[in-house]
Amino acid sequence: MANNSHDEVVSTMLEVLNPINGEIRLLGRVDDPFIGNSSEKEVFFLIPDLHLLSSTRQQRFGKYGFNYSESGLLVKLLQRMAILRNSWELSDNHKLVTIQLGDFFDMWREFPGIAKPGGIPDDAHGELRDILYRGIDRGKPCLKATVVLGNHDTRNGVPLQEIPFRLKAFNRTQDDKPFLFTTHGDAFDILETTVPEPIKEFGVDFIGSLTPINKYPIGYWGKYAGKINKPLKDLELAITEPEHNLGMGKGAPLVIPGESLPSTLCQVVTAPDEAQHKLFKKIYQSIDTAAENNLPGQYVKIVAIGHTHQASMVLYKPDDGRPMLLTDVGAWIENCIYPLAEGNKIITEPNAQLGVIHGNDARIYQIRVPDNV
Repeated sequence: MANNSHDEVVSTMLEVLNPINGEIRLLGRVDDPFIGNSSEKEVFFLIPDLHLLSSTRQQRFGKYGFNYSESGLLVKLLQRMAILRNSWELSDNHKLVTIQLGDFFDMWREFPGIAKPGGIPDDAHGELRDILYRGIDRGKPCLKATVVLGNHDTRNGVPLQEIPFRLKAFNRTQDDKPFLFTTHGDAFDILETTVPEPIKEFGVDFIGSLTPINKYPIGYWGKYAGKINKPLKDLELAITEPEHNLGMGKGAPLVIPGESLPSTLCQVVTAPDEAQHKLFKKIYQSIDTAAENNLPGQYVKIVAIGHTHQASMVLYKPDDGRPMLLTDVGAWIENCIYPLAEGNKIITEPNAQLGVIHGNDARIYQIRVPDNV
């Protein structure tokens, strides 16, 4: 019997994985009071980049694309999570908050020319669309997910219109002091091309304010948006890289309900400049700007993103000053390379990551199916 919400989530997913000899590996974890989550009710369930395509268009790219598509593994996991969500809702003990971190349906590869969102068949990944957000309108089980807009979710500024996209999401608190900020991550790639003044504007307009933003691209940084989309010729082979070395310092332990796990499994830095993750410093600077302007974003301790397809956690926890945990949840596309805890054996397998945050405990899981169903 699971003894906490993290164990309940793991047990729920193992109901799907055990029959196919699947398992869950811990890629990252920080369990620390600095996170400052005063609520024990919300359980945040984070789904990274999927890059879905219709079956017709997928033929253009062969096997390269959304992992475990044929087996429907992610759908089955989410369907079980929807059952858990309903159970929690009835008992009023917990609330499952699902956030898909962007690059959901890859409009850039789906439409090499003019975007025609109405041209995507209704049944293209229909079960996945239903369980995430459409089921609420179709009388089907649904996670009622918030879907964050990624750079591949639009083509020439046109998104998939059936989704009420957001560019960002915070956990909501009565005192307007959120500890969690989620966005796709591409906006910080844009900032790599800018000078400090736009970074300050960005920190105020984007991270500083709790107001949901549904327009894409936004404000002054819209002129940079084209720089983060891959040229079409590059999309034939890979969106970023076919394989990603996750660079874990320690092996990934097996996750079993009720059994202990390391409280910290991530890169720990003593200064933002030391972070191996290319976006960490820009994100940290943006929250600094929110703090300088006394805006609600200053209270953020965890930033959760996708976009890079490289799952990782980076923790900066100074003796004095503001700490931050970057949680890059990875993807369900391309492959990852990482060591198992048993003997540090290096393996290469499809990216299949999920993030879970409850209380002051943030985790990244890799869904592992050795036989690659």
